[in-house]
Amino acid sequence: MPTTRKPAPRIQINWKQPRLVRLDMLEAATALPGKALNLMIALWLTATIRKTPAISLTRRLMARVNISRFAATDALRRLEARGLVAVWRLPGRSPKVVLLEPGTRVPLDFSAW
Repeated sequence: MPTTRKPAPRIQINWKQPRLVRLDMLEAATALPGKALNLMIALWLTATIRKTPAISLTRRLMARVNISRFAATDALRRLEARGLVAVWRLPGRSPKVVLLEPGTRVPLDFSAW
């Protein structure tokens, strides 16, 4: 008689836990029009929780900060032009976003966090 295994429990993330914030990045995003600040907050929150600068910009993430996909596209282009993120786009896929050190092409380092 085959036995069925229970699925592994999902890791619960505490979204209310305090996180470190880079004010220079948020200040640069506040100077941009539209939903750029909302998107930057969502990207920063996800990057600090996962401890990696590379993030997929999914519709679920956009919904968490109340951004439509059209506003997110516009905000991504503005953040990319400002030098805060690098974006890889493929047709039919979610954009891959990498948070960069402001003014450089170097990804953020989360190893010390």
